Amino acid sequence: MTRPVAAPWPGAFEAVRERLARILASVPVAGAQLCVSRGGTPLLNAALGEARTGTPMATDSVVYWSCAGKPLLATALATLVDEGGIRFADPVARHLPEFAANGKEAVTVADVLSHAGGFRHFEGPGPDRSDYADFVRRVLALPLEPGWVPGGHQGYHQETGWYVLAALLESALGQHYGTVVAERVCRPLALRSTWATVPPPVHDGIRDRLAVPSFAGRQGLRRYPYLVSRAGARAKVPPYGFYGTMSDLASFYEAALSGLRGPGPFPVSPPVLRAMAAPPRGRVPDRTWDYPCAMGLGYFCGLSDHNGFGGRWSDSSFGASGRIGQVFGGADPETGVVIAASFGALAFDNGTKEALMDALYAAALA
Repeated sequence: MTRPVAAPWPGAFEAVRERLARILASVPVAGAQLCVSRGGTPLLNAALGEARTGTPMATDSVVYWSCAGKPLLATALATLVDEGGIRFADPVARHLPEFAANGKEAVTVADVLSHAGGFRHFEGPGPDRSDYADFVRRVLALPLEPGWVPGGHQGYHQETGWYVLAALLESALGQHYGTVVAERVCRPLALRSTWATVPPPVHDGIRDRLAVPSFAGRQGLRRYPYLVSRAGARAKVPPYGFYGTMSDLASFYEAALSGLRGPGPFPVSPPVLRAMAAPPRGRVPDRTWDYPCAMGLGYFCGLSDHNGFGGRWSDSSFGASGRIGQVFGGADPETGVVIAASFGALAFDNGTKEALMDALYAAALA
């Protein structure tokens, strides 16, 4: 999908630019990249600050998405649902028999997608993330948490469930999950600057466009150059390893909104996509985050309940966020608003993030 480029910082978004510029004055080695549309019409495609020391952030800078890329992995899996190879209601163990270990035999594909599987954590030191095969083996062998009701309880599975989804894809298709995402999601949607992992030849070609992720918290400003190194960008890390532009992330959500209405470029059918964007449990307490929220099949739902998104989204909205880089992607079927934003260290506290997201949403409606 080729997106027309909006003029940088149109008047409705000037207050957002000014606020980010004020923050940038005290956090100079950081940058933001923003893309906003409504009803498929681009409203903002802009960047501010630095991608890395001495290099300005640009609208085509490739940023680290962190967890905000999870919906693309979920969408790749959903293509198998459309084809009949997997059902959301299937026990995972039907496709990965070793997953039945330690009480997980009843956990379904939908439970994993909606953070209701009950295998969130490793006891003691976790396995080495650089050994992908061992990490997958260890995840599949995790026990069901004591007292957990699969499909009934909810708790954000930050990384474990996404290794299971990658294993399902690889078992079904015999391909690296990143290749599956590229062929089944990025290619149909013409997301030419998005990768689930960045192979070395691709990395060599986009090295100058890669933005070093930044994050500011209680311990101050941190940058993560390893994540955009040749080794870091090619690592197989299904929960976190997505890279791309905010323009591509916005295109993904614009196509999803169109896909909810009827057949189009989105790679799964409208009924399957509607099932993904509808939380099976509604709004319930999340045992990881300690607040009530709704989870769909691969998406956060009702984004106003989720930290950092701000309070203007409708209950039917859906998206995801990533902590490193402070990346937010979301779509609202009620208004047609799509926001894709990478704030980095320029939005280091929840109040700042929510104020910026509220301002972007308001400007989209102006």
